[in-house]
Amino acid sequence: MEERKLLILYGSQTGYAEDVARRISRQAWRRHFTAHVQALDQVDKRLVFTSSPVIFICSTTGQGEEPDNMKRFWRFLLRKSMPHDALSSMEFAVFGLGDSSYQKFNFPAKRLFRRLQQLGATALVRRGDGDDQHYLGVDGQLDPWLEELWEEVLRRWPLPRPVVPEDVVPDPTFDVSFGGEPQEVVEMSVDGVCRATLVAEERITAADHFQDVRYLR
Repeated sequence: MEERKLLILYGSQTGYAEDVARRISRQAWRRHFTAHVQALDQVDKRLVFTSSPVIFICSTTGQGEEPDNMKRFWRFLLRKSMPHDALSSMEFAVFGLGDSSYQKFNFPAKRLFRRLQQLGATALVRRGDGDDQHYLGVDGQLDPWLEELWEEVLRRWPLPRPVVPEDVVPDPTFDVSFGGEPQEVVEMSVDGVCRATLVAEERITAADHFQDVRYLR
């Protein structure tokens, strides 16, 4: 059976867009997709031209500006030498994170959506506009948008077997282990392990919330 692949790219200033991207990745896993999650500025450009479907999650910073880890990717898409049909094989979706109290609400997501279409890509669903001003927060638009997205994705790429139930927990994104001497400097070693000294940890979700989210310092 051919592997079902999904590329999820995010532009995040504070980490929330990455959280949304990883949430979508977990949903993709339940639907038997192999999801690759990466910041826009870090992705191999060749993947952009050869992947489909691709889901973009973009936050907004400053006065309608794209986040720092999206700037190089955005300049790349704006190159005058880019063929008008460069992304004709891509089917995509874009969800923006913003605050409608600002004049340039979700400008990065709006510009990205338009530019992808200019380069020949095909939108799977409408652009999603998450709004901090919604009484449910960003989830007020994100949840219904995700329902639309998965309905269309599964129409295009039908399930090979039933969706993995919610009570089945996927593997963690990161593994945390304790041991060794305290480390003064936080750095990534060649084996991909980040060694640091844990000085505090605090649960930031309510005790009765289904997610146990912790702040580590």
